[in-house]
Amino acid sequence: MRKCLGIGLLMFFCSCLQLLGQEVTVNDSGDVEENGAVGLIEDVIDLVSMEKGRHSLIFYPMAGYSPRQGFHIGVMPVWRIKPAAEIECEYYRPTTIAPSVKFSTTGMYEFELDALGFTKNRWMFISKFQYLYLPDEFYGIGNQVKNPPYSEFEINRFKFKSEILKGLNAKWFVGVSIDINNDDLTNIEGDLLTPDVMGYYGGWANGVGPGFAFDSRNDQLYPSRGWFVLFASSYYSKAFGSDYEFLTTTLDVRKYISLKGNESILAFQTYLSGAEGDVPFYKLSFLGGSRLLRGISHPYRYMDKHVWYAQGEWRKHIWWRLGGVLFAGTGKVSPQFMDAPLKDLHMVMGGGLRFKVLPDEGLNFRIDFGRSNHGDTGVYFTIREAF
Repeated sequence: MRKCLGIGLLMFFCSCLQLLGQEVTVNDSGDVEENGAVGLIEDVIDLVSMEKGRHSLIFYPMAGYSPRQGFHIGVMPVWRIKPAAEIECEYYRPTTIAPSVKFSTTGMYEFELDALGFTKNRWMFISKFQYLYLPDEFYGIGNQVKNPPYSEFEINRFKFKSEILKGLNAKWFVGVSIDINNDDLTNIEGDLLTPDVMGYYGGWANGVGPGFAFDSRNDQLYPSRGWFVLFASSYYSKAFGSDYEFLTTTLDVRKYISLKGNESILAFQTYLSGAEGDVPFYKLSFLGGSRLLRGISHPYRYMDKHVWYAQGEWRKHIWWRLGGVLFAGTGKVSPQFMDAPLKDLHMVMGGGLRFKVLPDEGLNFRIDFGRSNHGDTGVYFTIREAF
């Protein structure tokens, strides 16, 4: 399977090189005219995209591979709503709504709705809805490198998470964090996942709490300068219909630095999250996935009540709508907050390609490949930057 993955990636990169080798024409103003392969791709994009007034809709294919999901395919329409031109408000920014449907060779299927919304009254919505069926594995709790055999199980998951924030002034936002989850676990096999593990019986995990944000970025989708800081805390209680009672706290800090205009950008992120109480294993803090530490593809491989990680990325415009990134990161999970924080670290490195969905906006379709110091790998095909 890894050999097939390598062949697929090689074919993709060869296609990109062939694209770059096509003859192009540069007009007097320095713009690339749409001929050859460029014109063909633009024609294809026109067939799968629509634009009317402030609204644009474009359909993108999804494909990829991970040890958790196997080979998967799907489709992702991206709906963008621009602010009304007559309204002058610094924080009335484009709204992006991206539903997706995905199927995999392991039998997984997933429906997801990802939304980033802004209003003229300084409201900000960061929301995600998910329904997922997945044959999965449980590796045990802890930061140590795991060895088989693992427990296998099947999960049906309903999830809704949202931060609803109101702008107090130019840069500060305050609001509420809402997290609603229902997990149904079936066909559990193996000796690791037993009734002694919190969350074995599934159920509801619903939490509500305050959220605060500081945002000085010049763009939400592809910032080249500024800061973004998000603090959120949620209390999961039977009063909210939860089967478990616990408290989570998260701090997400990001910094963006522009080099040579916007042609080259450095991006940094530090993330801390912790939980106290009766936490089901599927709500523990974790490493990995398409946004956290790419290169650790399975979020259940390293999980515990507390996590910290830091990652950096160099983003570079290459040509036309194409860009590239190099990234690296490190972190760990632990049962106590900052328990031996620099011991037994997990480290990842990797790179990727970017394709700009709309020529005048920073929404990218991204392909990332990462690898960790413990041999984990991840390949991701999705939209938006990891952070």
